[in-house]
Parts: sequence; structure tokens; C-alpha cells
Amino acid sequence: MPDALNSLDMVPVVDLGGRPLTPCSPEKAEQNLRDGLATMADGVLRLNYRPLAYRRIYRMVRDRDGLTCAWCHGVGSTLDHVLPICWGGRTALNNCVMACRACNHARNNALPSHFLQWTGFRPEHPVIRYVLEHEDELLVRAEQSLRQRPIATCLSKEEAQIWVACHHGQWADARPAPPAKPFSRFRPDQPFREVFVP
Repeated sequence: MPDALNSLDMVPVVDLGGRPLTPCSPEKAEQNLRDGLATMADGVLRLNYRPLAYRRIYRMVRDRDGLTCAWCHGVGSTLDHVLPICWGGRTALNNCVMACRACNHARNNALPSHFLQWTGFRPEHPVIRYVLEHEDELLVRAEQSLRQRPIATCLSKEEAQIWVACHHGQWADARPAPPAKPFSRFRPDQPFREVFVP
């Protein structure tokens, strides 16, 4: 660990625009540096991605979709990436929908086509329908985009970690194989209808 980090209780953190974020521990700062997610300058950890923009997208999706899960039509409180981040999906209006925690968790990074096979859901949300109709093409374009765009376009730590893995030849290891069945920590007897409001 760099000596500058050893002497700090908490490390100041800023985003790409220089806006202050919640300070982190020296260990977390070192991990971010090691993972290529940040740089250190003048004792301040400078993130290479834009986490505050994620909140803006969340609000825009919530305003568009309301608090309704796009998958099961229950109460939706989470932002769900229709094409998952680990497959190159981005945090953008044309890839995000509101989802209940049960559906978001149960998908477990599965592609939308797999999730619908498991559940039998027939979502009418235009974002989901578009991604389903063009899933193979979007997967190819997502990988190409991930390889070409800068890390500064990432809007979350998870997105930045996938970007780093892709640019260091480790994307295959970071991208999970599609699960064989859905997983839920909510109600095993009815895993997709559970409503959970934070």
C-alpha cells in the first residue's frame, strides 16, 4: 500500500468532474487503484467512472416507468439492466427498467430470453421487447462498444469493473455462464411474485 494511503484514516474521493463523494478506507482506495478504477492525486482518490450519473438514470427510468416492475408488474424499486452489465449492457434509458427486488435478484445476470423462459412472463415494456427482438445483435454490439469506449463512460463500479476486465483480457472470466435455473433468496415456492419494498 502506498505510504500516502497508510497515513490516512479515510481517503477523500471525487468523481470525474471533481465532485466530492463519500470518503473510503485506505484499503478500499488501494483496491480501486489496483483494479484500475481510480487514480490518486494530491491525496485524493479520483474515480475513473461517473457514479453520480447512475442516480440520474435511475430517476429518469423511475419517472418513465413509475414504481412498477417491468417483468412481473409488482412494486418495482430497483434499476434493472435488461441486457446485464456483465454482458456489456450499459446504464442507459434504452437498457434499463424498473424491477422488483425479487425479479432483479432472480435474474442473476441471466439474459432476458432465459429469464422469460423460466418465468413465463410476457412483459410489454418497450425496452424489454426491443432487447428481446434484437438480443443476439445487441450482445455483439455491446462487446464491440465495451472494447472501444473509454472507462469514463461507465456509470457504476460494476460497469467499470467489467470494462477493466474486458480491457485486460479477463472478460470471459468476469462474465458468468447463463444460470441453468432462476435463483431467488425470497420465496422458493413463489420466487417471482414476492413484493419487497426497501
